[in-house]
Amino acid sequence: MLSQIQRFGGAMFTPVLLFPFAGIVVGIAIMLRNPMFVGEALTAPDNLFAQIVHIIEEGGWTVFRNMPLIFAVGLPIGLAKQAQGRACLAVLVSFLTWNYFINAMGMTWGHFFGVDFSAEPTAGSGLAMIAGIKTLDTSIIGAIVISGFVTAIHNRYFDKPLPVFLGIFQGSSFVVIVAFLAMIPCAWLTLLGWPKVQMGIESLQAFFALGRGARGLGLYFP
Repeated sequence: MLSQIQRFGGAMFTPVLLFPFAGIVVGIAIMLRNPMFVGEALTAPDNLFAQIVHIIEEGGWTVFRNMPLIFAVGLPIGLAKQAQGRACLAVLVSFLTWNYFINAMGMTWGHFFGVDFSAEPTAGSGLAMIAGIKTLDTSIIGAIVISGFVTAIHNRYFDKPLPVFLGIFQGSSFVVIVAFLAMIPCAWLTLLGWPKVQMGIESLQAFFALGRGARGLGLYFP
């Protein structure tokens, strides 16, 4: 059990290592766009310096704006028992498939799940854009769960022998096929349960925002 926890921690560490440099780039760019630091002239929208800094800052946001995708692809590096590169590819395809299923089910049966997929994916909407797919905002939680699940499928079925006439589907292809079928109920269950989790998170945020945080903290620190 301890070794499995250590493996998971090591796998989580792989994508986390991308954050320090990205954070430094964004921090420096924000500092260089501050008129109190560089002066009003250099922060004007038509100033070449300000435009270059803006471009660099946008590049720095890459990791932070794609955290679910990065965590999904990064975990198999530490969790897959073999063929880690192929496991990453299988997880990437399966994670995108899961989000496409969520989008299709949400657009078709959104009223059943109580989710308005016609809304814009803005803060507080419960929706997000991942690789151009409008989906539920499950943040890195959904990415970690799906990545771990598909990696487990990879560990179990990557070496599974198939009949000769199905040999083309052996290996990563078979993992993706199994994961494809598994993503359908996963997407359904996500749509069924995650909106309720989001409501709970929003209620907790409102609890602290309305000045009752001290009493809430008292639950943990009596």
